[in-house]
Amino acid sequence: MGPIDTVKGKIREIAEEKELKQKLIDFGDTAVQKLLKGISSRISDKTIPYLNRYDNTGFMEGSGYFLSEPKEGAFWSAGFAKDSIMPERVDGELYLAGYLSFPPNRASGVISEQMIRAFAFDDGSDRGINVFAVIDCVGISNYDIRVIRNRLHDLIEEKNIVSINISATHCHSGADTQGVWGDLIEALKKNPKAVKHEKTLKDAVSGRNPDFMEYLCVTAANVITKAVNGMEKGRLFKALLPCEQFVRDKRPPYVTDNVMTVLRFEPENNSSKKLLAVFMAAHPTNYGPKQRIISCDFPYYICDELENAGYEAAYFQGAEAAVATDRGKYCEPGDSRHAGIAHYGRAIAKYILEADESSFTKVEPMLNVIVKETLIPVDNALMELLGKMRLVSNNVVKVTNGDDGKNYDYYFPTEIGLAEFGKDLVFALIPGELMPEIAYGGAYDENESYKKTKWDYPALKDVVKGRLTVIGLCNDAIAYIVPDNDFGSVFAPLHYEEAVSAGSRTGSNIAGAFIRTAEAAEKIRT
Repeated sequence: MGPIDTVKGKIREIAEEKELKQKLIDFGDTAVQKLLKGISSRISDKTIPYLNRYDNTGFMEGSGYFLSEPKEGAFWSAGFAKDSIMPERVDGELYLAGYLSFPPNRASGVISEQMIRAFAFDDGSDRGINVFAVIDCVGISNYDIRVIRNRLHDLIEEKNIVSINISATHCHSGADTQGVWGDLIEALKKNPKAVKHEKTLKDAVSGRNPDFMEYLCVTAANVITKAVNGMEKGRLFKALLPCEQFVRDKRPPYVTDNVMTVLRFEPENNSSKKLLAVFMAAHPTNYGPKQRIISCDFPYYICDELENAGYEAAYFQGAEAAVATDRGKYCEPGDSRHAGIAHYGRAIAKYILEADESSFTKVEPMLNVIVKETLIPVDNALMELLGKMRLVSNNVVKVTNGDDGKNYDYYFPTEIGLAEFGKDLVFALIPGELMPEIAYGGAYDENESYKKTKWDYPALKDVVKGRLTVIGLCNDAIAYIVPDNDFGSVFAPLHYEEAVSAGSRTGSNIAGAFIRTAEAAEKIRT
């Protein structure tokens, strides 16, 4: 046997070993899924509605029709408001979100208060006002967002508000707004009984403090009201700033959104503050699992630095599925973790403030928004169990899968949207943590992917005209969105995200829904 044959034999040997290892990993994953499915099957789903009984009150579809040119004589109007969602008492009252812990983590204090910040925009076309708000939290479900919208019913009618879009910064050191970081043992004891009847659902326990969530929803409604009522005329500018120096991807194929989008609104009234909206993708997970004090992580310091410079500001999360901060070069010698996080956030703000004025270009007064409802299949047994146990507040519905109507599957009803600012800036409103390759390209092909199959969808940026910016965890929080062909076992290296995903078809369902939404937008364009 020659040297070449020896090499070939060794390659075959490694390939066979790798294939065997993956088979063992997949076997373990299948076993765990069957176990969780068995537990889930014992939990009553009588209180989960069929799709035809699902109440979608609170859904808002957007502009109604799209413009191709600004209305003659049109001008921008915008408003901004903010407020803390922190209750007076925190110590021992709130579970901290972001990391599973036994016993669960309870907050013992506050470093930086969780906030809600809201922008209201009107393009002067008489089609209505659109709101874009963001909450410092790990995620906010579509159920809670519709609670907020329904509280604003009268304002919506009075002011002709056509969409209210609420997202999360995804900070992993805030109070639990989703429910999975509470006392799981207590939930396992009480919830199977509580979920059997509508009257006892209130007895189900989760990591969500009911009083805190009520306060959050009331505060959100008040902030949005103030933003709408405080609107004034002005000009809108955009900047697309390179930001690869601030971020890194932890999961192959290592794709990041290397552009930070910044919107700047300048009121005609010189005594009014200018507004800044910052859009960047990176996980605010810097405090780690041992944190006991509530913090908004680096987004707080971005906003604080911009506010110190005289602006009102908000940070919006992007396509950050496995994207982390790259803080090292911005930390100073001897920095504590807290100081390093602060320096990183302030460095981003200073980068924006120091950007050359030529980076900012005028945005035509034209805002087109379309939002569609869609269904995401829940084929991850863990997520099915969380939904049936009411550990999360996400809406769940049953959809029949046969002619006899006796068999059904579970789905998350959610929303997906598209917003155009001017002629060449498009925002994808995505209800979860999107893998950047779905938005910007670079997904694995059939040779590299976990399943050795193709990803048959174009990059979302290629189905719209103009620069695409993702607003992640927008109008819902359905967790990770992974390309179907690379959806692997949670036991495989670098495949953690699959553990908290609705399932293996989430990527294609989200991509397909966004493509259909973009097509629907073109059909209503005048």
